[in-house]
Amino acid sequence: MVSLTNYHPFFLLMLMGSCILLSGCSAPVPVPAESPGPHTGICGRSVQATVTRIMDGDTLAVRYQDGREETVRVLGIDTPETEDHGNWGNEFTGITDPSYLTEWGLKASEYTSSLAKGKIITLTADCQAEDYDQYGRLLSYVEIDGTDLGAHLVKQGYARVYTAQSFEKKTQYLSLQSDARQSKEGLWGGAEALDHVSSGPVTIKKVQYDPPGEDRANLNGEYIILASTETVDLYGWTISDNSGTLYTFRHVVITPESTITLHVGQGTPTTTDLYWNLDEPLLGNSADSVTLRDSDRTVIATFQWGS
Repeated sequence: MVSLTNYHPFFLLMLMGSCILLSGCSAPVPVPAESPGPHTGICGRSVQATVTRIMDGDTLAVRYQDGREETVRVLGIDTPETEDHGNWGNEFTGITDPSYLTEWGLKASEYTSSLAKGKIITLTADCQAEDYDQYGRLLSYVEIDGTDLGAHLVKQGYARVYTAQSFEKKTQYLSLQSDARQSKEGLWGGAEALDHVSSGPVTIKKVQYDPPGEDRANLNGEYIILASTETVDLYGWTISDNSGTLYTFRHVVITPESTITLHVGQGTPTTTDLYWNLDEPLLGNSADSVTLRDSDRTVIATFQWGS
């Protein structure tokens, strides 16, 4: 057999080129191998990491066992920012003072640091959530010594539920937030009371403005409950939100023994449940108001939240 080493290198290159063009054979092309991160794209998977730094109350820097580092945003929650310019808005219902929120942002950062810094934590992906946010931070549940950090921060009043995200624990977190608000835990101690005003027998007893789950997927989870101290026929009465979207009641009677629930979505009306028949969410999660008027357009009751 003739060894190819006896041929000039230029001849060998020509031979390989002819093979590729005429015979369809392919030469191997080296491709650098990149191993995916241990947490990427596998919902429900858990990995361990060590917390190396605390950015703020809901953001951590971690190092995996193989030495790689990553920034983690605790899934489903939002703590106040640590500077005033980041706290303008109505995200924390009933709290409008940015300096007050900044104070609690610093407290949240210190509290998370006391719980997590230097600890080995468990990161768990959520099947409903994105893997990473717009800033390239890993979105993950964080467990420390068997405690769900996100749930704990909400329960203690250091964080609100980040309702713009979809995640499996949203209903649980919203329940914890409701309890924290009612008991004025943490930052909620400075929240203004929701404004309920009534000038007649019919009152707006409750407004569910932030339903469990994704708002668009749960339109009937947004609802308004009316109560009354007298028997009243609501024919011709209206209810509207800040945008002016109007619902007009037909003949429906409310009594002291009953309530009437007006759902935002679609359904078959009954004597106790009515439907606005809207195709989009209506009530603002952070701030809005609803107003009940009688058939003479006199304001009977208002219910306001946020600012």
